This record gives sequence, structure tokens and C-alpha cells, in this order.
Amino acid sequence: MAMNSKGTFKEIGIREGEKLHEVIITKDDSRSTYEYENHYIIYPNFDWWNVSERFTEGGVLIEEGFEYNPSNNVKWLKVEELKELLNKLTFE
Repeated sequence: MAMNSKGTFKEIGIREGEKLHEVIITKDDSRSTYEYENHYIIYPNFDWWNVSERFTEGGVLIEEGFEYNPSNNVKWLKVEELKELLNKLTFE
């Protein structure tokens, strides 16, 4: 309960359209995905899209066939870490 330790919740199960095992970066998208220090960018894969004009420096093309989904995530936040990140948020 990172946002409200006194909060309550009711587990309702999976909802219509909800995914249990979502693939964030598909194997097909790996051909146009670049890895950065803290994120990935999937660039459009169209003939008319010129990646070199819009490329963000510092990215490395990931290996073809790579797939990113929650099951291969290596960094899971603990509740305390999540609280720290939430406390750093600012809203206008």
C-alpha cells in the first residue's frame, strides 16, 4: 500500500479486456527498438519515417527477437521504494 497505508481495497478479479501477461515490447517491435539508460523507444517502422531525423542520442538497437514483459523484468520495486518515488512527484 504505497499510496495510502490506511486504505482498503476489494479484490474483484480480472476485468473484461484486462491482460494478465502483457507483452510490452514484442519480438516484431525489437527490430526498431532502442534501449536507453532508463527506458526503451520503439521507433515507427515505416518507409516514410526517417529515424535518423528523429533519433534520440544514446540509444542502442536491441537484439532482434528480444521481448520485454513483466516476467523478464529484473528490477521490482519494494513498497518503500515506490513510496519514495511517489513522494518525489510534483503536480502543477
